Amino acid sequence: MNNIEQKVSTEEAQLALDSLANIDSSTNKLIRPPLWLTVIMAFFYGMMTFSWASTRHENLWMLGLIISAICFLASVAFYLYSSHLLGIKPKVLPKSKSECFFHLFSGIFFAAVIILTRILSVNGLEYAAYIGGILNALVLAYLLHHYSTGNYIKDNSHHE
Repeated sequence: MNNIEQKVSTEEAQLALDSLANIDSSTNKLIRPPLWLTVIMAFFYGMMTFSWASTRHENLWMLGLIISAICFLASVAFYLYSSHLLGIKPKVLPKSKSECFFHLFSGIFFAAVIILTRILSVNGLEYAAYIGGILNALVLAYLLHHYSTGNYIKDNSHHE
């Protein structure tokens, strides 16, 4: 092995970091689901939150919860299958520490919204079901579109 010290200028280092950021950004664009599928997944997830918060005793919102859960799982399965057909394998489980924390905090956020929406709706604030459903749908759509790799990556490209 050669012990030759190479000095890297700050411009070269910045150029290397920018190229890595571009690779991460292009990977995210390749892996993320199409916009129409993102909207469908987010809609059904928001509908699950709304239906769960709106259920009282034996009403039809439980049927809405079951139907939206089936449609949400079917849309996720369709995304995974179509990605497999294209030769892309999206990660389902986290592989690094940052991905693990990202998934953990996302799961805690979604669980907190679902639980708080249900509690507030049962205690008389019916509009909480609407707010919780919309909030979960918007956050899921944002995360699927911008962080579909499951890793919190600072995206340097704007307005794409």
